[in-house]
Amino acid sequence: MLSIPAPKFIEQDSATPIANLNTNLIVGNVARVTLDFPVERADMIFLTLSSTVLGGRHNQSFQIGRDAPNLELLIAKPIVEASAGTVVFLQMHMERNSQPYFAETSRVRINSLPIIVPTPTTVWDFSDGTFQGWVPQGPYVGGLLHVANSSLVVDVPNSRATSAHIITRPVPVIAGRTYDCSFVVMGNSATSDGSTLYLTMNGTPIGATVQNITQAQPQTGTGTFTATTTGDVRLGIFNATVPNGNHRLSLGNIRMTPRP
Repeated sequence: MLSIPAPKFIEQDSATPIANLNTNLIVGNVARVTLDFPVERADMIFLTLSSTVLGGRHNQSFQIGRDAPNLELLIAKPIVEASAGTVVFLQMHMERNSQPYFAETSRVRINSLPIIVPTPTTVWDFSDGTFQGWVPQGPYVGGLLHVANSSLVVDVPNSRATSAHIITRPVPVIAGRTYDCSFVVMGNSATSDGSTLYLTMNGTPIGATVQNITQAQPQTGTGTFTATTTGDVRLGIFNATVPNGNHRLSLGNIRMTPRP
């Protein structure tokens, strides 16, 4: 009875009970699988990479032409990478003199994905007197924004008609999660200066417009965004009708909340 050890990727680590393979460590376009067991001429080798992901399953078989102290097999790197974030199984058996012998099975996690803990509601209230990571854009750069009374104040005495983002900032999101966003805005006079504001994500509108903005009472702008990728995206407040002349608004209590 032959005792055949489990095949393994050369670049996998030694973690137990499930090893990890970072495909960034693979040099070239193929992943190498080794079997630390002597093979003999005329042995038949059967290797299976089992995966639950479409495109991640692979089979190969061949006959040994001459004796060797060990064996190395090649699998196209894209096939291995297809199973990123999941566990695959390396299974091998050998036929020698018409007798089948089975190696131990390897379990390998491919490109283990980081564990991301959803963040609770994020609030930018400007209570510390800073911009809290928000960056002025376009016609609002050059000291035309400042923080006062827990608000980000737009103060442009000689504005020109255009449309532009007022502020933006990067925010982390998780693929598949939906985020509810909002902001509060007030004007500086009894009549509106004509501004029309809405929220954007990566420059695309995600909510309805807020208009007729006066000092009578604060208004709330809202928007909803569902992330398609994990990483940073850019949240912004856009003014679709920047007015001519005096232009003054107060922005505050910007919020971003992931849904359960």
